[in-house]
Amino acid sequence: MPPSAPEPAPTHAPDIQGVADAIALPLARLAMAHGVPCDVVVQAVETAFVRAAQHMLKDSGLPAHRQVSRIATATGMGRREVARIVEAQQAPPASPSAPPLPATWASEVFTRWVSDRSLRTARGQLKPLKRAGEAPSFEALARSVTQHVHPRSLLDELCRLGLVHHDPERDTVALLNEAFVPHGDQAQMVDLLRDNVGAHLEGAVANVTGDGARPHHDQAVLGDELSEASLDILREHVDRVWQQLLADTVNLMERCIEDDREAGRLARKRMRIGLYTYEDDMPPTAGS
Repeated sequence: MPPSAPEPAPTHAPDIQGVADAIALPLARLAMAHGVPCDVVVQAVETAFVRAAQHMLKDSGLPAHRQVSRIATATGMGRREVARIVEAQQAPPASPSAPPLPATWASEVFTRWVSDRSLRTARGQLKPLKRAGEAPSFEALARSVTQHVHPRSLLDELCRLGLVHHDPERDTVALLNEAFVPHGDQAQMVDLLRDNVGAHLEGAVANVTGDGARPHHDQAVLGDELSEASLDILREHVDRVWQQLLADTVNLMERCIEDDREAGRLARKRMRIGLYTYEDDMPPTAGS
């Protein structure tokens, strides 16, 4: 008998369960570290499923009661639970909600400081600044960012976050770190996590689903079989690359903003640009 034709290879299904596992575990760690119970996270996930389904059906023209049924079918949730979430969305808030907070003025001053080449030495090291007076000074730097907050208040906030040091004898201010990592404020750290990880995940998902008009940049390189000494070398390399990227990007963004204003262009877009690293142990291999 002639050999039978080979069966077609099965189509490789996306491992969405694996993605969910990768996202859920660190989220659970974060929630437990801050005393947030499981049902709060589950409720947030269910609400997110309803919102995603509503987005999918936004142009369907279905009446509200039909949408509830369709959402329940699409999400696998109970119709009663979907209806409850939809009703909660439509209910007026108990009190006026504040608009989303922009980046804090302190972080704006910090970013302007590390990206301004005139505030560095010829070898690229950040100069300590006199606290007050004409530029270059911390006072002039702060006033170039905002006229609504007193420079002393911004200095106190940066000191509280452990990002700068004020020498009262010399009356100078020096940055302690070139990365905005506010060790003194858990709330700000969580806000950074929300904004950075949320934007990264939104862009990555849009790339997979094809929702965006153009792909978002999402690239990474993984190296294994590395020693602790090699990690030290790579950390220093990433720090140098980030400082250069930060300075170039902030300066380019400011030029773009100014060009948009002068040209009278509609400017309703925003872009978040970041760099991340993560180190852990290699997974065990068979026979190791």
